[in-house]
Amino acid sequence: MVELQSGFKIKCLRSDRGGEFTSCEFNKLCEDAGIQRQLSMADTPQQNGVVERKNRTVVEMAKAMLHDKSMPYFLWAEAVHTTVYILNRSPTKALSNLTPFEAYSGRKPGVGHLKVFGSVCYVHIPSEIRQKLDAKSVKGVFVGYATCEKGYRVFYPCTKKLILSRDVVFDETITWNWKKHSENSVAVTHIQNSHELGEIQDSASNSYTSSHTEEQESSIQESVEIPQSYDHTPVKWRNINDIMAQCNLCIVEPEKFEEAAQDQAWIKAMEEELQMIKKNGTWELVDRPSDKQVIGVKWVFKTKLNLDGSVQKNKARLVAKGYVQKPGIDYNETFAPGS
Repeated sequence: MVELQSGFKIKCLRSDRGGEFTSCEFNKLCEDAGIQRQLSMADTPQQNGVVERKNRTVVEMAKAMLHDKSMPYFLWAEAVHTTVYILNRSPTKALSNLTPFEAYSGRKPGVGHLKVFGSVCYVHIPSEIRQKLDAKSVKGVFVGYATCEKGYRVFYPCTKKLILSRDVVFDETITWNWKKHSENSVAVTHIQNSHELGEIQDSASNSYTSSHTEEQESSIQESVEIPQSYDHTPVKWRNINDIMAQCNLCIVEPEKFEEAAQDQAWIKAMEEELQMIKKNGTWELVDRPSDKQVIGVKWVFKTKLNLDGSVQKNKARLVAKGYVQKPGIDYNETFAPGS
């Protein structure tokens, strides 16, 4: 699709050593197409730094969006989808402050339709499927933008269904009360026609009759379930309680050296990393060239967990600041100061 849409041919593909990239079928596909392969060394994410940093950006942005509106974690896929949509329409230094959308399509993206993720919104119900005294809209939560359609993705907690609609009014100052009620399971179904939207309206009316206005604010407990898989078909969600019971949610990983230096466990992890670098003869000290840019390093800290959620070890990595590299000069070079 990228080759067809851009008019360019893929010459080289860089990836880690994930099974999806090293299978016999995929290797044959690349060989038949004449695509050169570049694989990073095992357990060396810094060799694929551009991708790893972008993954971190996407995850942190999606997490911030979920927490800002106190949304349940089972909507993580919607948050990631929306994050990528926004990043593609945001200026970046890598493209001299152009947006990826403009660099790819040749035209500036529109941003007038962007809304605050997780906001309460109201989807219009067509007059053909409602009676004179029925409500003209149904209340839901905005969770993203349609992929192939020109419209919005709206999740309706009362019926656990996902609505695709272009006729939506937003109230970006209001947050849905997700903690007011709880459910045992969630099934997401995409609604794309007026008939199904009418069924949601009927469900909302019945809920109102039985539980008055409280049901309009019905919610899903934040940590009820997590998706086992997610696509554009109805899916089932796996209970998260069994998973979260095994996880240590109090783990705090240092963001910088000054924080790690206050903990003896992290000091030991950094010493082990430096010993490994020395053992492997990773670098040698030389005089600084006057015409070369010096790429700095930073510490990255990660807590490794066992399957039962207990701490296995503290891992410290000394990595190169690849983001200072420049396209056309040394952008495609890879550096691995660690083992």
